[in-house]
Amino acid sequence: MQRSKVLVSLLITVLPTLASAQTVYTWTDKNGVLHFSDSPGSGQAKRIDMPAIEQPAPAPEFEKLTPKQPKPASPVEKKRPPIPLSLEILSPAHEQAIRSNAGMLTIQAELNRKLHIQESLQLIMNNSAYGAPTSQPLWELRNLDRGTHQFKIQAHRDGKLIASSSSITVHLLRASKKKVVSPVKPN
Repeated sequence: MQRSKVLVSLLITVLPTLASAQTVYTWTDKNGVLHFSDSPGSGQAKRIDMPAIEQPAPAPEFEKLTPKQPKPASPVEKKRPPIPLSLEILSPAHEQAIRSNAGMLTIQAELNRKLHIQESLQLIMNNSAYGAPTSQPLWELRNLDRGTHQFKIQAHRDGKLIASSSSITVHLLRASKKKVVSPVKPN
């Protein structure tokens, strides 16, 4: 029993090595099609001995890299100063009355160019910053008090003011409920 296990183990290790060293036959038929097979199909077949799988692949050869010299910048390609940013509030319109019992208001701005990485927009409501600076020109305000509000948008680069929109006035109409006064006096 022990001998058969040793024999089987030996065959398992030797057979893949024998199978890896194969012979391939190649020939071209009358239609000009090139065929490959492990058996000679016709008398015209050429024998090709394939190398054993264990042989390492040859080391790759690489071309020597020569560093490219940077092109001198032409006068046209030199860095241009960024286009000055301009802002405009698209909605709501100046002096618009908006009815929203939930106190919701959407403010949308238009920019003449995209913001750069260091730039941000800040919504100003009633001369105070509203919310955190953002890169999106859209604000959705919730639960605003009824009454008249002034809005403008400021653009900042590295903390410095670079552009500001015109100020608009919006009148928010919101239903209110009067407090009911009880005719009975508490004791």
